[in-house]
Amino acid sequence: MTRVAMVTLLVVFCAALIVEAKSLHKNKRNSESFRLKRGLPYGWEKKFDGKMNGFIYINHVTGETRTSPPTHGSSGTGPAPVQISAREQGSCKPGWRYAFNFCYYISAFADIQSHSGAQAACKTQGGELFWPQFVFESFFLKKTLNKVKISTHFFWTNGEKHSGKWDWGTGHPAFSNPKWSAGQPDGSGTCLAVYAHTGFLDDQPCETQYNYVCKTKP
Repeated sequence: MTRVAMVTLLVVFCAALIVEAKSLHKNKRNSESFRLKRGLPYGWEKKFDGKMNGFIYINHVTGETRTSPPTHGSSGTGPAPVQISAREQGSCKPGWRYAFNFCYYISAFADIQSHSGAQAACKTQGGELFWPQFVFESFFLKKTLNKVKISTHFFWTNGEKHSGKWDWGTGHPAFSNPKWSAGQPDGSGTCLAVYAHTGFLDDQPCETQYNYVCKTKP
């Protein structure tokens, strides 16, 4: 083998390693479990603060805000499952909550999925990913999630971007007057998630793993 051929082969090999490393990093970055492994225990979120021109850490359980990362001992490992009362269940099947003439299923604390995984999970449950029929549904879920708790700060909806336009899926209301989070959409993804602490929408990479909410008729 000539020297030029050896150098070419080495360059190709190194490029392949770089691509593989980026792929592994992307998969880890998009996993909420990786977020926890990086040192952020349940309840904490790292957010950019424009006024401070840097990142801050917010505990959504206690309300504490700090500029340095929290330790694992500064909050619990996660809440105990919350039982659904007969009144909350209404005419829905076990595990679902009744409101606005619909039934809602909130994934278990550790049940996180990509957008397509969440769609499949809801289909298995006999429903679809959440889509808003009423403007206040997201805020009903926000209030419910304050009690139930999920392990991620977002939950998936059925919203996706097709041919440059957002929609809620076939047979659902038109995508109009969306309630976006500040600075959203920012072009980071083509799937829609709700920021659980405000009830507002964010565009997110579809492969990111989040909790999810399913919806169906009783």
